[in-house]
Amino acid sequence: MPKLLQAQQALASLVNHLTTAIVLLNARMEIVALNLAAENLFRVSQHQMQLEPISNLLSLDPLLKQQLEHSSTHQQSFTSRDIQIQQANGRRLSVDLSVTTVDEQGSLALEIQPLERVKRLTQEARMTTQQQASSNLVRNLAHEIKNPLGGIRGAAQLLQRELNPSLHEFTDIIISEADRLRDLVDRLVGPQRQTQKQRCNIHQILDKIDQLLRAEAGDQVRLIRDYDPSLPELLIDANQMTQVFLNVGRNALQALMEHQVSGGQISLKTRAVRRFTIGHTCHRLACCVSISDNGPGINADLKEDIFFPLVTHRAQGTGLGLSIAQSLIQQHQGLIECDSQNGQTCFNIYLPMEKLP
Repeated sequence: MPKLLQAQQALASLVNHLTTAIVLLNARMEIVALNLAAENLFRVSQHQMQLEPISNLLSLDPLLKQQLEHSSTHQQSFTSRDIQIQQANGRRLSVDLSVTTVDEQGSLALEIQPLERVKRLTQEARMTTQQQASSNLVRNLAHEIKNPLGGIRGAAQLLQRELNPSLHEFTDIIISEADRLRDLVDRLVGPQRQTQKQRCNIHQILDKIDQLLRAEAGDQVRLIRDYDPSLPELLIDANQMTQVFLNVGRNALQALMEHQVSGGQISLKTRAVRRFTIGHTCHRLACCVSISDNGPGINADLKEDIFFPLVTHRAQGTGLGLSIAQSLIQQHQGLIECDSQNGQTCFNIYLPMEKLP
């Protein structure tokens, strides 16, 4: 085999193994080639898009179209950072786009690097850091609060023995309020029990959540189950996962009922996700549990803070459910994310199944 042909094949193989999407255009802005990353990103095949105009793949805004034509005509490369591109099917992507001239005929190579994964990892790292700082602050504060609370409660009990029974209602108030504050502090600190993992069927846990939510919702909210039957058993703490799903599901139910949403529904969905990164670990397979509702959504001002203790968007909420859920998910080396807009709120809970070697 001639060395030139070998080199060309090696180059083609290398381009196909790049994680950056590569789209090769001729001077007429027709697609000449796509690498595997581009096929996966745009969900098309090279054969399908061969010599199709770029507009059949991307809806180019006038400025970007002008930049591509100028680059092809004058053999000038350019790079645009963190821009929005739209596929012909309407799906929008945040990307870094680099355009390089390939030859004197005006052919172009488009390097497209999606930013969703980078942004998600950055946000995950920021949330983890903030959550750890918040947890440390709450634990220190809880210690400082519980000590005087114990003293107040004890003093009220001693005082009650000396007072006329007609005045006991006042000491009872002091004791009950001290107990209420102690319980609140305990909930702020979060679960103290060590995680006890064993092989569990995630769908059995979700069926229990479904039954509990149906009992509370009655005929006001519709519950939908959409399970992936191929999911294997997971190594998890069933009680803690029940608490996580119940906290998220009840938030959805209460939001629908408080706003009296007509045709309200909650969906419990499971799927397997391939090559999913949590923290610094890439997992070959992860289980994604999605709990979504068609309620009013979460206030934009609170989206970044909903996992902090005492932060809530509901009038009757305590702001502890999601904080506890995140803490339990982190104990399972998992991830919880929220995507919310008017008419659609979805919490995605990712639990690792297998790690890459």
